[in-house]
Amino acid sequence: MATVRKDFDAYKIWYYSGHPYEALVYCYQGNIYVGRIVFFRDDAAIPPNQNYTSGPSIHYPLGRFDDIAGILRHESPLYLFLNLNNQIGTLATDELEPTGEEEP
Repeated sequence: MATVRKDFDAYKIWYYSGHPYEALVYCYQGNIYVGRIVFFRDDAAIPPNQNYTSGPSIHYPLGRFDDIAGILRHESPLYLFLNLNNQIGTLATDELEPTGEEEP
């Protein structure tokens, strides 16, 4: 199975108006761009995930933005993953997460 995995430790967010993308997250390892997460209108067709020489482009409907932003803010380490055979992409944590970590 051909795959691409890009670890990242920093990001930038753009929330657009009047643009084909509704929001965009650039992911960086150090200062090096390694991939992106693109958000499209909820009622639009979501194009297939892509792999570029600079890294994967993982696509979601805008309705998933808060979920993704929460993962970016609260989890670490993170990586982008893309299966090149079926174009399934993920934003994922890299380590085991203890159960109930955020519970009082």
